[in-house]
Amino acid sequence: MKRILFIAMWFFMFCTGHAQDLSMANDEIVPYNDVELRPELPGNYSSFMDFVSKNFSMPEYEGPTGYLKVGFVIEPNGLVSNVKVLKSLDSTSSEVIKKVMTKCPQWKPGEHNGKPVRVYYEFSLKLMNQS
Repeated sequence: MKRILFIAMWFFMFCTGHAQDLSMANDEIVPYNDVELRPELPGNYSSFMDFVSKNFSMPEYEGPTGYLKVGFVIEPNGLVSNVKVLKSLDSTSSEVIKKVMTKCPQWKPGEHNGKPVRVYYEFSLKLMNQS
């Protein structure tokens, strides 16, 4: 059985929280690298990538090899919102990652100045063509 070769690059977890000036409906979004207390899934730091690797499945992937880049907001209640594919390889992989992110468990929210805040986060996945 062909399976997608899925590689989560750990350094992307540490390096992709870009400092961007984002705001939405007068609710400030704090970039991941700027927030005082970073959001995380319950468990350990790798829990998020474990979740993605278990839920992102594209058997017999025939699309281009490269990085799929995704950005999203972790709300003060810990839910994921505003999922956007920032770098798409093809429409199928983009749709699959969006569906995975809608199933994402609730995060422990980030805090800034002692209060829960909206936090912008990005990550990348490397997809490889199986043919």
